[in-house]
Amino acid sequence: MRKQLTSSKRAKGFAVATFLLGLGILAITNNWWPASMLVIGISLAVRQLFLRRYYEMCVSLLVFVGIYVVEAWNLPWQTLLPVIFFTSALFILTREYVDSKLASEDQKEEDLNHEIEEDTQK
Repeated sequence: MRKQLTSSKRAKGFAVATFLLGLGILAITNNWWPASMLVIGISLAVRQLFLRRYYEMCVSLLVFVGIYVVEAWNLPWQTLLPVIFFTSALFILTREYVDSKLASEDQKEEDLNHEIEEDTQK
C-alpha cells in the first residue's frame, strides 16, 4: 500500500473545503443541476488524491462527471448511466477485496501513528 500524502483526517478536511467552495460557486452561478455532480465528484477525488487512492479517484470522477455529461448533453440515461454505475460498482468491489488481502496490521498501525503525530503537532 502506498504512503498517504497526508492523514485521513486532513484529507477529509481538504475534501470538505473543496465541497464548500464548489457549493459557493454553484450559489453564485445559480447552476445547481447537473453542476452539483461535478462538485461532489471533485471533492471526493480530492480526498482520494491525498490518500493516494488513484483508482478510486478515477472511479469517482467517472461516475460524477459521467452523470454530468449525460445530463448536460442530453444523452440517453437508459444506456449510459447503468454502464457507469455497474462498471464503478464492479471496480470498487474488486478493489476492496484485493485491498483487504494486501493490507497488513503494520500498515494500519503506521497510518494510525501518522494521524496521532499530526494531531500532537497542532
